[in-house]
Amino acid sequence: MEFWKGLFGGSSAARKAAQANDPQQRLARFKQRYNQVLQTWQKSESLANDREALGNIRRGFQGLTKMIEDESRLPAPHLCLSFAAAQQIYTAVSKTAATSHDEGMVRDAVQLYNALIDSEEEDFLENDVFAVSLMNFIGRSITSITLGEDIEADIVELLFGIAAKIRLQPEILPVWFTTASADSNGRLVNQKVDFAGVTQKEDFPLCYQLIDKVHHEGRIGEFARMGLLYIFESASKSLPLEQWIVNSDLPTLMATGLGALYSQLSRLLSILHPPEGMPLILQLSDYSEMRANPDATSLFSDDFQSHLVTFLSYLTFWQDVLEHCRSTDVRHTLIDHFQVLFLQQLLYPYIVQSSDADGGSSVAVLTYLRRILDALDNPELVHMILQYLLALPDYSAVTPLDPRSPAALRRRQSLMLLNGPKQEDDSMSPSLFNLVDLVLQSAESRNAQTVIAALKLTTVLISKNHGYALGSLVKVTNIHHKEPHRTVGALNTELEMYLNIAIDLAGEGGVDEAYESHLKDKLSILESHPCSLKALALPSASLQSPAYFDAENGPREVGPHHLIPEDPLFKSLVDLLLRFLTNDVETNLALTETIISLGSCSELRLEGWLSVDPSNYRFLDEGVDYNALSNDNLRDMYKASRRPVWDSTAAPQLLACLQQLQEQINALRADIQDWDEHVASRKDAFRFHEEMNDAMRSSTPSKLPRPSTETPAGSWTPQIPKTPSRTQTPRGRKEGLDLRGTPTASPAPSRLGNAPLGGSPSRGMSPLPAPQAGKRQTTLMTDIDANFSSIKKSDFLKRRIRFSRPAGSDTVEVMLSKYLPPPKDEAEDGGAETEKDDVREASLLHIMTNVVILQEFVLELAALLQVRASLFEEVRHV
Repeated sequence: MEFWKGLFGGSSAARKAAQANDPQQRLARFKQRYNQVLQTWQKSESLANDREALGNIRRGFQGLTKMIEDESRLPAPHLCLSFAAAQQIYTAVSKTAATSHDEGMVRDAVQLYNALIDSEEEDFLENDVFAVSLMNFIGRSITSITLGEDIEADIVELLFGIAAKIRLQPEILPVWFTTASADSNGRLVNQKVDFAGVTQKEDFPLCYQLIDKVHHEGRIGEFARMGLLYIFESASKSLPLEQWIVNSDLPTLMATGLGALYSQLSRLLSILHPPEGMPLILQLSDYSEMRANPDATSLFSDDFQSHLVTFLSYLTFWQDVLEHCRSTDVRHTLIDHFQVLFLQQLLYPYIVQSSDADGGSSVAVLTYLRRILDALDNPELVHMILQYLLALPDYSAVTPLDPRSPAALRRRQSLMLLNGPKQEDDSMSPSLFNLVDLVLQSAESRNAQTVIAALKLTTVLISKNHGYALGSLVKVTNIHHKEPHRTVGALNTELEMYLNIAIDLAGEGGVDEAYESHLKDKLSILESHPCSLKALALPSASLQSPAYFDAENGPREVGPHHLIPEDPLFKSLVDLLLRFLTNDVETNLALTETIISLGSCSELRLEGWLSVDPSNYRFLDEGVDYNALSNDNLRDMYKASRRPVWDSTAAPQLLACLQQLQEQINALRADIQDWDEHVASRKDAFRFHEEMNDAMRSSTPSKLPRPSTETPAGSWTPQIPKTPSRTQTPRGRKEGLDLRGTPTASPAPSRLGNAPLGGSPSRGMSPLPAPQAGKRQTTLMTDIDANFSSIKKSDFLKRRIRFSRPAGSDTVEVMLSKYLPPPKDEAEDGGAETEKDDVREASLLHIMTNVVILQEFVLELAALLQVRASLFEEVRHV
């Protein structure tokens, strides 16, 4: 019996499968379902209010979609698809969905359209009726009802798919893009062009739908930007499309959209870290005493970060368009609109109107400029921005490589004419106040946030856009000799001096390991610098960085040069360095990175600011006759290896400044008992915190480092977790302190149990079995937090030291009296003393942290000297 049941059952299943695969039967079911949809729609007086009819039609759409998808996977013939094309069922779908005003109906209609397109049969994308039907459906759906984000993303994804097909099959472009104002040769004629361009959405509705969504986040923005990118790429293959983009308002919409996103960013910005999640290096300083303007928006707030990410995403979309668009006219037109509508009308006025007095506007514009320049790599955009903001000569006006067409020239002239000021006195020009003025002014501010923002922007300009910074932000003088004048003997003497200063500042513990690490870091930085490509190239290679020295897309070639001693920027850096011990920690991290970036250019000579000028060398064996050495090479090698001496007045500016800081620390060492032990404990604390963080991120908790009671063999480095950045810098600077989510837990230092730092050594340090590892880590971190809390509460470390810099002096004096009265209020003091002297103060907790950072910086300078000498052959050995 079972046999017969299986036999008959199998036959029934086979018959059903045969019916499903039969083209005629599939077509009959498809027609029946489609007719049911039409009848339901026609019978309903008000589809939007007829829930039963809506449900029936939605089920009908879903059924039609499934049948189309199933048939696409079966062998030909595909009668359902042929019927859909012949009867133009998409027109009924479009009208039905548009009149329903129902979100679910729109979703089902989108899926049906997707099924027709994905079938890749019947040439739906080449059918102008299909194109009109789809765009009408999308236009009505988006404007008539409020769609959910997921449905809107599905619609934009559908449009993206069409743009991708247009890119691969340029022959279908005329179906989706039409214009009535073209002559027989396809050239646009009789277009009324003004500053805003011609708005003709009916010519290319697909393009306008995409541009309306490019500023969105998530899937919507990603698909819209990529789809529009494909359209711009297609412009190089279609002369009518190219001319239409040049004459349309599309460039205007893109530029004003970017401006709208920038305007959403706060005019007043605070870059102070919130108390929660503050990096340890800031916790063990006076950073918490800094106060932000209550009206300023925090850089670390989620809402601000969301706006910033959206703006930068749209900015990089501009860059992508210029990278992929091969039409010269379209690229020039886009750049013209970027310059006029965004750069001149919006960004530059922000620079002019920014102020250090309002507590945040200078910080905001400096930070935004840094993020803009850090995000951009396109030579055309970078050149246009920096050429304008730095008021540089426009080399492209002399020798343009890509001349504009007459249409593009007319569009530019109209743009400039209609955008110009009504009266000449109203014009603002970078020749009067530019980015250099803002940076120099901000670097001398008494507001620490302004200084930090200016230094971080300076680092980006010097390192990433070095050729533009020279002659504008950094004043230099060109030199013609290329052979080195410094000697290897002088180099060894200078290295010894810098290393001795580093050891004297904060002890010898961990110096060797730290110096070895800095040598590797500086080698990486020097090799990646734009100017190093030419310096390291073989003589026959004539290697140049792509587009870097291009006459149109970049500044002129960077040649060997000296830093002018009176350079305003370097003077500001030296002034900040002189106040290193009282600066806030983040200022010092930004300052040291800026100086290292300045010294990373292979074409910048170090003499006078980092190394001694060879003209100041004196040798103790002068007058000795070397003729006894018969071999000329041997005699020259001996001379080059001699250790010179020089007068104190010949010391380079950085070395002289570091020696002054060394004197300040020696004064503190002489006055404060056990100074060196306290500094060593601070180094130990940071080193152990770094090792603990590394171990906590690993998968083997049993290998957590144990604190030592001796000075660690390793070195501490001010290493803060970093945000993703194209120009990552070693040892925890740059974007490191721009992070949210920095671990609040701080592992215990090894020597923090010593009085008067307070606190007993952490317990629970012995290895525990694996199952208890989580509990062990929790206990350990709790003890660590308690330890660091006791450090911050120590009365000894709260003791404040005052530093005074007499007016007009280059020397900072340490005011060490233990009976020094507390500082007076400026109002009580009458301002008599503060007008003459620059008096600042900081706690011992803060000063010791800065001493550890200073030692790392001096080691970096020594490593920079050594690596440059080897990599660029900067010293003579003979």
